[in-house]
Amino acid sequence: MLYTYQTARLTLKNLNEDAAGLTTEFYVRNRDYFAPWEMSHPEAYFTSAYQRRVLEAEAVQFLRSEGARYYMFLPEREVPIGSLSFQHITPAPDASCQIGYRLDHEFTGCGYMTEALLAMIPKAFFHYHLHRMEANIQPENTASLKMMERLGFTFEGTARGRYLIGGTYRDHLRYSLLADDANFTSIYQ
Repeated sequence: MLYTYQTARLTLKNLNEDAAGLTTEFYVRNRDYFAPWEMSHPEAYFTSAYQRRVLEAEAVQFLRSEGARYYMFLPEREVPIGSLSFQHITPAPDASCQIGYRLDHEFTGCGYMTEALLAMIPKAFFHYHLHRMEANIQPENTASLKMMERLGFTFEGTARGRYLIGGTYRDHLRYSLLADDANFTSIYQ
């Protein structure tokens, strides 16, 4: 995968540790908005020092083809408006990964995440020789569930007690997309 991609409205960048100030600002700005959907973070998570270490670790994962996170930028903004990631990338015979994404609360409903995922999903399938992608979404996250369906993902079932969110193991709905899905090839062309 490349370090930077361009879509019609976005620049998608794989950042290094020098961008810790930008990512810290993004997470602090959206802390309360992300909280219902994410695992609890220690207070240090919202510091530049912690984000520097995260970016360093993600750089190693990127070079090893184990994971890739891209931050989304608008031309007129220096701070990212979102991120998307391909995590737990495993080679054949599994040939799969999990996707994750976050979008700044001020930029929801504008189609930015759909645009970014439409651009990046085919690249990840090709570059990492993937057969399958998975997304796990809380049932209450209706916007995310609708986006998965728009992107051609198939609902597979409920992963009971999948992730610890806010001190409680929460059920998540599992969606998948296969490289040879007919809906994949028609949507992503």
